[in-house]
Amino acid sequence: MKAGSSSAVAFGRVLQAVRKRWSKTQGDVAGFFDPKLSVAAVSMAESGSRPPKTEVMVRGYAAALELDEDALLQLWWAMQGMIGIDIWAEDLPVPRWWREYEASPQAEIDYDQALGYARGKRTPNEDFYEPSLELFALAEAIRNILMRLLGDSWEVGYKREIGLRDPVDGRRAAVVIELRTTDSGGDESDRPQELTVTFACPEPAARPVPSESAARTNTEAISPDVAWILSAVEAMPARERAAVAGFIRGLREGASLFSEEVSSTRTSPGER
Repeated sequence: MKAGSSSAVAFGRVLQAVRKRWSKTQGDVAGFFDPKLSVAAVSMAESGSRPPKTEVMVRGYAAALELDEDALLQLWWAMQGMIGIDIWAEDLPVPRWWREYEASPQAEIDYDQALGYARGKRTPNEDFYEPSLELFALAEAIRNILMRLLGDSWEVGYKREIGLRDPVDGRRAAVVIELRTTDSGGDESDRPQELTVTFACPEPAARPVPSESAARTNTEAISPDVAWILSAVEAMPARERAAVAGFIRGLREGASLFSEEVSSTRTSPGER
């Protein structure tokens, strides 16, 4: 997750909202880690300036904020555009890049409504446009993860923002995710809802997607990040690909050696 990106800012806002909800200070979170973090590091994580870079750090924040580790980890990956998709005979969801994630019927309905609204607003001088169907699908996936992560005391929704193509006053189409909480006092039916967090669903458009004709890398024993790097480089034009051929070979050889080592350890642990 790149520091200062929309993904990092959105993830940080969720961390901050949960911390405040549980009446914890940044010092409480910093002191939970071993070795202890600085308060400045926690503050920068919440601002998106220095987001958690590893799964270990994400799990540390989950423990400090009393959140489900796997759910927070899924949110961390989803903010970067990788969604776990359930595949038959698999114990855990298999990560897939957001462009490979299939939109649900509800996401398609939301997209069609946004499309109709944008078309209705268009004029000869104003070119309004709708968020993409893929963005609605990603927003819905992030919303579902947040609902599992935060529980019934939070309400998670999203709304569309129509874009405008204009060289001066233009704005990007977006899907804005909203987190609301209820006051802890009084009767539940009378509790007012407070809008706690809003953020635009991150759109990791900078991550290239291999064309259908490109050879796909065997990713069975490769981490998601390495698999993405290999697929992205293979999708480059031949001239650019040749410039990093040595890098590709190194990754492949390293992944192959690792998978062979793991395989031999599992099948013949007593041969040493």
